[in-house]
Amino acid sequence: MTQIDNYTKLLLDKKDLQNPNSFEELGYMFIGPMVFNFFIWLKSELANTDKILFNSREGYFFKEIYEIFKNKYNLPESVYFKTSRKLAAIASFKTKDDIYKTFELHRFSGKLSNLLENRFGIKVNIIHDKQIDTSIEIPNLDEYMDDILLKAEDTRNEYLKYIKNVIGNSTDVLMVDSGFQGMTQHNIQKAYGLKFKGRYFIYKENKFLDDVKGFYHFEESNLRKNLIFFESIFIDKIGSYINIKNGEFINEEYDKSLQYFDEKTQIIDGVKEFINDILNFDIDLESVSYEFADNLFDLMCTENYIKNEKLFDIFFHDNYYVRDNIKKIIR
Repeated sequence: MTQIDNYTKLLLDKKDLQNPNSFEELGYMFIGPMVFNFFIWLKSELANTDKILFNSREGYFFKEIYEIFKNKYNLPESVYFKTSRKLAAIASFKTKDDIYKTFELHRFSGKLSNLLENRFGIKVNIIHDKQIDTSIEIPNLDEYMDDILLKAEDTRNEYLKYIKNVIGNSTDVLMVDSGFQGMTQHNIQKAYGLKFKGRYFIYKENKFLDDVKGFYHFEESNLRKNLIFFESIFIDKIGSYINIKNGEFINEEYDKSLQYFDEKTQIIDGVKEFINDILNFDIDLESVSYEFADNLFDLMCTENYIKNEKLFDIFFHDNYYVRDNIKKIIR
C-alpha cells in the first residue's frame, strides 16, 4: 500500500462507494484515483520532452486535466492533437499490403460499403452490398485499391501540413493516448518518417515502436477488460477526426443523444475535484499506485456493485472502424 493509496483511502473514507448519487461522485471515487496516478507517472516520464500531444478524442479531457499538473509543476506545453485510428491509417497506406494488413489487428463486421467508407475513406455505391465478417473471411478489395491509394496520398499530403504546424520547432515530442497498441503513433511515424515517444494509459507491446510505455500493462491489469468504459468517458464533444481537406478537418457524424457529453463532463469534474483534493497533501511523487486505483475502477465496472443503475445509462461505445453499430456498454 503506497502513500498515495493511504491518502486516497482517507479521501474516500466517508464516501458510500456502492451508492454514488451523481456523476461527479462517480468520477471522484472511481476514476479520479486512477487518472491522478497516471498523470503523476506521466510527469516522471517527461524528461527532456518539449511538447506533448494529447491524441483526440481521449485527449480532450486529458489535456484539461494535464493543465492542473502543468500549472503546479511547471511542465511542458501540450496540444490537443487532432487524429484518429482511421485518419492515421489512411495517411500511412502506400501499398496494397498496407491495406490488407489492417485486418490483422482490427476485424470488421458490417456492410462492405461501410468498411470502404469507415476504414478506407472512399464512398462506393454497391448495388448488391453484402454483409462481411473479416474474422471469417477477408473480402477481396482489389477493384477498390487504386481509389484507396489515391485517397491515401491526398490525405497524407494534407495531414502533413497540420502535423508540421503542430510540431513546430519541437525536437522531443511525446504522444499520449489511452492505448493500447500505439497504432496511431506507428502509422503517423510510418507515413512521415517521424519519431515520437509514446506514453499510454495501457499498453500492449508493439514491435514497430521504440521508447513507448504504458502506465498499465495490457496483460497485467483489470483495465484491459474495462477499457471500453474508460474510452466511453474520455470523449470529445464532436465526432472523431476522419478526414482533412484544404486544411479543414472533417469529423465523423455521430448521434449526440448517445454521447451524453454533459454527463461525461460532470464525471470529469469529479475527477478534477479528487485531483485537487489529493494534491493538498504532502505527496511522495514516487509512490505511484497501480493496483489499488485499478481495483477501484474495476469495482465501478462490476455488475451490481454500484446500486444506482441510472448512472450507467450514459455508457455507449462507437467504433465504426470495426463495426456498423453503436454498442451499449453493460457492466
